[in-house]
Amino acid sequence: MDTKLKNYHKLTAVIMALVILLPSLAMMVIRPHYIRQQNNQTDSSYTDSELMYQLIKDCYVLYGEEVQNESGKALRPYDIFFGTGSKQETESDFDNDKEDSEYSDSESVAYDMENRYDDWESDFSTLRTYMEYDVLDTEDKGIIDTNRESTDKSHSLYQSLSRMRSTGVLDKNSEYAFAAFVEYGKSGTVKSTAFLSHQKDNASQMLNEIAKQNPVEDYEDYYNFQKPFQKPSERIYCFAMTKTAMAAFQEDGYADFFLTDANGDSDDLIVLFLALAGFVALVALLLPFIKPLETGDEKIFHVPFEFVATAGIIGMGTAAAVLSDIRALNSRSIYNVLTSIGAPEDISNVLQYVWGLFGWIFLFTLCYWVVGCLRNIFTMGVKQYIRERVLTYRLWPWLCKICRRTYDSLLHINLKEDGNRALLKIVLINFIILGVISMMWVFGIGVLVFYSIGLFFLLRKYLRKIQGQYELLLEATNELAKGNLNGTIPEDLGVFEPFREEITKIQNGFSKAVEEEVKSTKMKTDLITNVSHDLKTPLTAIITYVDLLKQKDLPEDERNRYIQILDQKANRLKFLIEDLFEISKATSKTVTLNIMDIDIVSLLRQVKLELQDKIAATDLAFRWQLPEEKVILPLDSQRTYRVFENLLVNITKYAMPGTRVYINMENTENHVKISMKNISATELDFNPNEITERFVRGDSSRNTEGSGLGLAIAKSFTELQGGRLEVFTDADLFTVEITFLKNY
Repeated sequence: MDTKLKNYHKLTAVIMALVILLPSLAMMVIRPHYIRQQNNQTDSSYTDSELMYQLIKDCYVLYGEEVQNESGKALRPYDIFFGTGSKQETESDFDNDKEDSEYSDSESVAYDMENRYDDWESDFSTLRTYMEYDVLDTEDKGIIDTNRESTDKSHSLYQSLSRMRSTGVLDKNSEYAFAAFVEYGKSGTVKSTAFLSHQKDNASQMLNEIAKQNPVEDYEDYYNFQKPFQKPSERIYCFAMTKTAMAAFQEDGYADFFLTDANGDSDDLIVLFLALAGFVALVALLLPFIKPLETGDEKIFHVPFEFVATAGIIGMGTAAAVLSDIRALNSRSIYNVLTSIGAPEDISNVLQYVWGLFGWIFLFTLCYWVVGCLRNIFTMGVKQYIRERVLTYRLWPWLCKICRRTYDSLLHINLKEDGNRALLKIVLINFIILGVISMMWVFGIGVLVFYSIGLFFLLRKYLRKIQGQYELLLEATNELAKGNLNGTIPEDLGVFEPFREEITKIQNGFSKAVEEEVKSTKMKTDLITNVSHDLKTPLTAIITYVDLLKQKDLPEDERNRYIQILDQKANRLKFLIEDLFEISKATSKTVTLNIMDIDIVSLLRQVKLELQDKIAATDLAFRWQLPEEKVILPLDSQRTYRVFENLLVNITKYAMPGTRVYINMENTENHVKISMKNISATELDFNPNEITERFVRGDSSRNTEGSGLGLAIAKSFTELQGGRLEVFTDADLFTVEITFLKNY
């Protein structure tokens, strides 16, 4: 059974090889005969061939070579063909020619003429080795230039073909395939032309019309250049090509010089190729139905549709290009290369044949494979084939997701970041799309139209989306302008999304400013109320006791007591006014500091000593933890003293009797921190951040003595010296921390 199966597999391989090899051999056999037949028909007419134009260009090239030789130096084509008509005058240097100033763009014309002349020379060099030519003087018919060997004046082409020139047709037994004669008179006028072939036609008339044409008439339109083109004068140019040379010329791939519309049509070869390709395709479709062969389901036929379609289009395009181009049909590049390096002609011919055979085998193999792959559309069904073999169908959801993500990313470009990345992404996507369109040949124009229409609607949708987002942004800013600080933007702002955060910052800033303003207004009201109260209390007592002292029958001991009370109240009023001046100057930063290096430990001990009586009068246990070494800081000793004094006095007033007070100083490498902790005698129900404001007191009933400015003055003086004073509360624990940086 296995042997039988292997035999079937071998049979299948043989059939497939024959199906591909036979059409390839057919093309290799039929194509040369067809081309040879077409080439044999070139004798019918040369009228519309490229040869007519090429012969006139060859006259100009030979004329240019003659002028170059006579001048003895290199001349530009501009010097040769745009002189005054005299060969002697063309020897003058172009840069010294005063006539050039009359024309608008002589340098551009000179550059263009040089390129054009190079093309003429290149084409003539191709013909030169296959074609004979003579250049004659019109007066004595003497040969001036020729490429023929062993030639004298009596045997020029002009003389030897004189009889045939009179009849207008070459003899049947003539060795020449064609001959042409162009005679120029004085000032470059065309006196006569003749084109001889083996059949009489109007080729001589066509050659005459081409010779009279101005080869650079386009210069006037492009460069506004009107200087006359100098054609050869008093010269006869003779050209002829033997039948043997023409055959070699065509075999070497230059048959397009002799092509006309009548014989240049290669539609027959295209039809033949399509017929053979149709045969191969039919076999590829029907061969799998022979079940014993078990073919058609190999993995090689399971390739995705996109690759199959691309390969098929490329293959058909290649075949059409080769069959429609007569130059490609006649090209023998392998043979020419090998013979040029000295390879034997027989081997070169064989390799050229093998190369062509492999080319046709490749095309027909590609045809068989493409049809074999597409056959699965019928065996699998269209729906299943699309689901399993069409990559676009499987990748479509992913592509849609990528497109939506790209579109969404364009709607959410972060305007804060560099936009080059977004622009590069857009340009890259557009480049890929246009690159694909450009590969569609002429069909790409239609695709480009649809792409442009789709792009228009996409950009319009994108613009409308941005306009809607912009309207949302304007609405939010208008609400903010109206004073609505609690407004929100519920919808997505797209590219303007970063502004949502900025608008929120503005709302928070305005809200904070309003809160600060309300707080400031309240503080001003409280300030007036507290100042009025604190000034009124001692002032009222002073007035009262002054009235009592006015009594004449007041006992002396009472009078002395009243005077003592007046002194106390007056001093309190004095201290209150002094504190007001101090806090005012500190707040306005008009205090003049006397900064010097002081030992802060000694200063704190000095304050402790000065307040020893007040501390001893309280029922408080002070715990001092101060460094033994000196701690030197650049501070104002008087203001720092006042800070410590106010804090310690504040403790003696508000600390709970019978409790401990902790005074600590921490000396680190970067800063010095002094902390004072005590238990409050009353409940700490105030905001620690507000207790340091002016006229704010922990005793809200204001029954204790004090101005309510102690902590405010301490904080102001601390901050003026670059320090920081902070208040913390934890239940009834009241803590003040003062921090001075050492690098201040």
